[in-house]
Amino acid sequence: MANCIFCDIIAGRAPARKIHEDENTLTFLDAFPVSRGHTLVIPKKHVPLLTDLEPADWQATAVPFFKTVYAMARKLKAGLGCSHVSLILRGMRVPHIHMHLVPSYPDERNLLDLLLKVQDHCQPRLKPAFSDRELDDIAARIQAAPVK
Repeated sequence: MANCIFCDIIAGRAPARKIHEDENTLTFLDAFPVSRGHTLVIPKKHVPLLTDLEPADWQATAVPFFKTVYAMARKLKAGLGCSHVSLILRGMRVPHIHMHLVPSYPDERNLLDLLLKVQDHCQPRLKPAFSDRELDDIAARIQAAPVK
């Protein structure tokens, strides 16, 4: 895949501080960490977004990916002594499925935790004013949407 830095890392054309690699996944430290130990887990199969993953590929791609995410989050807790690990499946900047594993520590501030605290504080105050009818319509549209 052209212009995919993660494909370049998998192929060895770009550097990365690898933590774990198996036949289906690769785990490495984020080049621009939010906190100490900020890690990325990627499937080796190039899929731009999770919603692009075809059901036929779930067993070969999604299952190993999420197993590695789980194992690596536990390894971060055990190896770094963090209080918890936030998991963020974003996929906006790099068009290749990836999970951010962001450790949090009681005595260290990181931007993600700060942003989430602001979001927690603002969420009830900035709640969009959807009517019950609009919420019912939104729910019905999602329920009726086909999954291919």
